[in-house]
Amino acid sequence: MKTSQTPQIYVGTYAKYNNGSIFGEWVDLEIYDTKDSFFEYCKELHSDEEDPEFMFQDYENIPKKLISECSVSDKLFDYVEAIKDMEDETIEALGLFIGDKDINNDTDFEELMQEFNDEYQGYYDGSEGAELEFTYQYIEEHGILNEIPQHLHNYFDYEAYAHDLFIEDFVDYDGHVFRRR
Repeated sequence: MKTSQTPQIYVGTYAKYNNGSIFGEWVDLEIYDTKDSFFEYCKELHSDEEDPEFMFQDYENIPKKLISECSVSDKLFDYVEAIKDMEDETIEALGLFIGDKDINNDTDFEELMQEFNDEYQGYYDGSEGAELEFTYQYIEEHGILNEIPQHLHNYFDYEAYAHDLFIEDFVDYDGHVFRRR
């Protein structure tokens, strides 16, 4: 499924802004492969200025650590490439994950994505809460009750087990469950 979370930036310039204009354009980042090609378009967009100083006045569907008012991270286009075939919930989880990491120009984005894939357990939005819903699945997948006679399964305290799992091994961010490192 194609994502509805297309990364976009509203690109203006400081000169226009300082002269009372917010003229610019929403730029869809999926069109550009590299930071250089993005900046080439920005230069074309603001070709009425000799040396435009770009101002990223707004943005959508981009983790905050990858953009500021005056710059975009070198890793932004790695992120854009990574999310092209992701479901919306996974993109949201990746944004949360990136928000919790120190990212700089030396960050190996492939390693970061591998770490994300290792730590991300999924999205749980059930009526019983993400932690309990995850715990039911975790117990089933790991066969935790397999050695206990079936007639005793009703006595198992899933809520207490969920509490223990989320103290040390897992963390829940708005229904997105990650393994702790």
